[in-house]
Amino acid sequence: MVKRGMPLTSESDAQRWRLANQTRVSTARSILPKSLPSSEPQKELDASSFRLVNSLGRLERSKKIEVAAYDLVVKAKNAENPVAMRSAINGWGEAKKRVSEAEMEHARYEETTRQTIRMDEVREFITNWFGAIRNLMDAMPSSLSARANPSDPECAKVAIQEGVDQIFITIQKAEGEFK
Repeated sequence: MVKRGMPLTSESDAQRWRLANQTRVSTARSILPKSLPSSEPQKELDASSFRLVNSLGRLERSKKIEVAAYDLVVKAKNAENPVAMRSAINGWGEAKKRVSEAEMEHARYEETTRQTIRMDEVREFITNWFGAIRNLMDAMPSSLSARANPSDPECAKVAIQEGVDQIFITIQKAEGEFK
């Protein structure tokens, strides 16, 4: 190795030279594809979405890489190569972790930018608004009966109450229990 140029100045210099100048070629067959597979039909996305540097781009790339990693597992299994199989399974496991991380990052991004709203916020909003509407509808017969029929407000109150009850029954049939 010295004849080929390995330095003798220090052991670390010699190791660096050996790593950089290794000539031994592996006899293992490569199972890596020349390009990422397209075996899974992709959603119609812009080709530019994979080039984005935001959370959506990272998510799309990680999904594509996870599919490629799984294809390597299948190829290693078909080749009955246990060494390649172990490596491919480890790679696929890492790719799945990265997909999960990218999904979480994208979900946080969408929540932060208010593109999506957490379910507890939606429930609170609906409860506040529909609760207010229900309170108004419950008070409607008493508040409108005198104006609807000044000569017999009790008859008007019963008629309005029946109308309100019919609205609640219709809502309950359509949506389940209305609260």
